[in-house]
Amino acid sequence: MKKLLLPFLLILLASGMVANNVIADNRFILGSFERLTETSDAPFLGDNVSVESTLNGISGTLYLSQNDGFYSAIGLGHMVGDSDVCVQSNCASVDTKFTTFSCEIGWNLGKWIPFVGPTWTQAGGENTEVLLWDSENNLGHYPHIVVERSADPFYLKIGLWLELDSFKVRGFLTGLDDSDTRGVSGAVLYQMENKFVVGAEFNVLLDSEADGFRFSLQFGRSF
Repeated sequence: MKKLLLPFLLILLASGMVANNVIADNRFILGSFERLTETSDAPFLGDNVSVESTLNGISGTLYLSQNDGFYSAIGLGHMVGDSDVCVQSNCASVDTKFTTFSCEIGWNLGKWIPFVGPTWTQAGGENTEVLLWDSENNLGHYPHIVVERSADPFYLKIGLWLELDSFKVRGFLTGLDDSDTRGVSGAVLYQMENKFVVGAEFNVLLDSEADGFRFSLQFGRSF
């Protein structure tokens, strides 16, 4: 958790800066219920190691923008579930948790808002005494260590908002700095007359050697 202390402090600082900006014209907060499924080879651990994860969780994101001005967003998410770690034909299941901090900055051009931002992640697995042996490379792997090392601790994203009356459409590319974690995301939000907001978002990995999909239902309110 110490590795996430610096980004967490940066996000708190950014939050204080935007929250004190009284001239913000468009502000809304979203809570999400999320599900993630992913299957891939564990990076840096050899071709004989693979991880298959199914996680569920929640997240919250605060969005603020000015008409023809600065745009920013901060978010926090947490997911839990199971990961099946396999070394050759030997497999073990591990209780897994996944925490995410993210932020975005951009510029409101009216109907369009281009943005860019970093995301910090941390994965953890329940400590187990199981040792999975790779006979081909004469190496042993603890499943919880494999889970922790399989998560990308940092990645960049770039994207665009488009406003269409009561709808807001959002698309972005993740993992700009790493082709192994690169993915594409899309979302749509609908703002009702009572200021409540509902929406949905998905993310799909583009790596041909990995299979990953994340889907979330979003509920919130503008203010």
